[in-house]
Amino acid sequence: MRHWRISATLAGLGLLASAGTAQAQPFGVFDVRAAGMGGVGVATGARYATFNNPALLTTAEERHEWFLMAPGVGRQRGDPDELKDNLAAFQQAAETLDASPTNANRDTVQARLDAMDGAIYREGGNSAILLAIPSRLLSGAAYIHIYDWANARASIAGDDLSDPGNPQYASRIEHRGARVLENGVTAAKSLDGAGWRRQLAVGFNVKFLFVEGYGYSEDIRTADTGIDRSQYSSSSIFNLDVGVLKEFGVWKMGLMAKNLLSGSFEYGATGDYFDIAPQLRAGLAYQSRRTVLELDLDLMRNQAAGFDAATQMLALGAEYKPWRWLALRSGYQQNLTGTQVGTASLGMGLAVGFLSFDIAGSYSEEQTGAHAQLGFQF
Repeated sequence: MRHWRISATLAGLGLLASAGTAQAQPFGVFDVRAAGMGGVGVATGARYATFNNPALLTTAEERHEWFLMAPGVGRQRGDPDELKDNLAAFQQAAETLDASPTNANRDTVQARLDAMDGAIYREGGNSAILLAIPSRLLSGAAYIHIYDWANARASIAGDDLSDPGNPQYASRIEHRGARVLENGVTAAKSLDGAGWRRQLAVGFNVKFLFVEGYGYSEDIRTADTGIDRSQYSSSSIFNLDVGVLKEFGVWKMGLMAKNLLSGSFEYGATGDYFDIAPQLRAGLAYQSRRTVLELDLDLMRNQAAGFDAATQMLALGAEYKPWRWLALRSGYQQNLTGTQVGTASLGMGLAVGFLSFDIAGSYSEEQTGAHAQLGFQF
């Protein structure tokens, strides 16, 4: 048994170390606790270990052994360049020009086109059902998780409005997006022992991913910012996550590697591809009876999602429980690459008997989000 524990630990650490060479999609925020705490969760949060670090399943309170999340949902939307409104305004102006081909109306159409050049609209979300059986001995979980993201970009070029009576439009709205259906099982084991193995845990997710990629472009006269999910390519892949957790009393250190088996997927039939590839994140937390303070950091740069910029997130989160039945949360995350502004978040959790309800919201100048979750503990 002693040799098995050492081998499992070394294997987990080896897989984690090997994950740092590839690029992957952004790490993602998939549970309401993390959503309210700026995206942190690698070092604390036993109930949501499947999404952030499966080794955390070993740190649960013994008062409630089973936890059912049914369901958890979240949605984000960002339109910092006001593409949705500007596109509608352009289409209205183009109709006006068709009805009344004057130079003034032509100039209005051109101004609407110029306002959209390079603008990006984004949206995404997730929903999940999770059954977790955390324990200090041997822990497990099973889950079904669907997450998606999509963005649209205005490509303004080639229009000819020299003749107001016969305008020629060549501009397009380009779309990129993906949806992933993920289902799997989680297992975690505490490797407590002497020396470096004291308060050490390792966890694994084994999962199957069904992936749809969306990609196409539309004539700007009839385009919409929403994604058309009928134009897609699909594929599937088995994958593996590995997490490690080390506790030093009230201090906790976590390391999580997601999607250790790389896969490349096409955006529809565009010839453009995105990767589901290794993601590596570390977390350091202080946890007392009432308070949690956590700092998480992506240890690698993550590939851009569609037309967005690449990400490498630094997240800071706090949780305070004035009473056992109430949790107050706040957080902030910042992309260390690119020029995006940071995102602030707030959240709250209520627990009454076997029932729990959590909500969270996030806001930045570029994106807003909301999450909610219903849970049962028994």
